[in-house]
Amino acid sequence: MKKTFTLIFYLIALNAFAQKIKSDVLYLKNGSIYRGKIIEITEQSIKLETYGKNIYSVSRSDIQEIRSEETLMKSPIEYKEKGYVHYTELGPLAGSNRASNGVTTSAFSFQTVNGYKFNQYLFTGIGIGADLYAVQTFVPIVLSLRGDVIKKGNKIPFYFLEGGYSINATSNDVYGIEYKGGKTFAAGLGLKILFNENTGFVIGVGYRFQRSELMERTKYTIEDFDRLTLRIGFSF
Repeated sequence: MKKTFTLIFYLIALNAFAQKIKSDVLYLKNGSIYRGKIIEITEQSIKLETYGKNIYSVSRSDIQEIRSEETLMKSPIEYKEKGYVHYTELGPLAGSNRASNGVTTSAFSFQTVNGYKFNQYLFTGIGIGADLYAVQTFVPIVLSLRGDVIKKGNKIPFYFLEGGYSINATSNDVYGIEYKGGKTFAAGLGLKILFNENTGFVIGVGYRFQRSELMERTKYTIEDFDRLTLRIGFSF
């Protein structure tokens, strides 16, 4: 399953980063080649604008051939210094904990975060999601802090810190048993693969803590879930 997710995200990212477009190509008699878009044609010359925004006027007598070809172009990337940012992430919560009844508490997590980026090092937002354990279901509501380590290039390392409270949404039909939520905390590092400003794919790893309370008649039990979290998603 993990390999499938990785392959899907890789193919989508590859398609977003590179796209084929039609280019006008001037082949000159001296061996030079100009690629871009023809913006003016006269009897004496042809004017072409390259993708680097340079404009060349080439004499017709110097041109050996004019073609229209597909060219692989990378999308321009401009780093987003500040403004509204959204994250949606999902992935497994790996751990060896067992519930009080002996069931291995494997889990899957989904989360969406909306907030404001003040600068390279500080984004703050509110997140809500769902953590689906084998025996319990939580709805975490957290304050999320994030920041970018660098701001150059299309691969941006970042940190994340989150803390808040999880509502216990476990369905229970047994009389005398009451499930309650508890505090939650997460921290880790990740990588954003950008294809325009803050838009791109994210992958992160870190630590996730979740507390659960169980009231069973006169018995009170606290269960703490310690997890290694793997997140894959997107941002914009």
